[in-house]
Amino acid sequence: MTQRVRWAYSPGWMERSNYRFAFVIQFRPETDVDDGRFEGKVEHIASYETMKFSSLEELIGFIVRMLSEVSKTEQ
Repeated sequence: MTQRVRWAYSPGWMERSNYRFAFVIQFRPETDVDDGRFEGKVEHIASYETMKFSSLEELIGFIVRMLSEVSKTEQ
């Protein structure tokens, strides 16, 4: 039997600026680009904050909010 290894995000890596601007976006099968329907989940890598979205506006709003917070902490 093979054991799966799950890696946690390394705190050292998370301090680097490129991870503060990184996101994982998972689209659900219900997404239909032609109909303008976007459903899924987004995670901000550095903060581990996640959000489910049901529109492109919600997805972009989350990304904008997280990038704004990152920018504030770098000043």
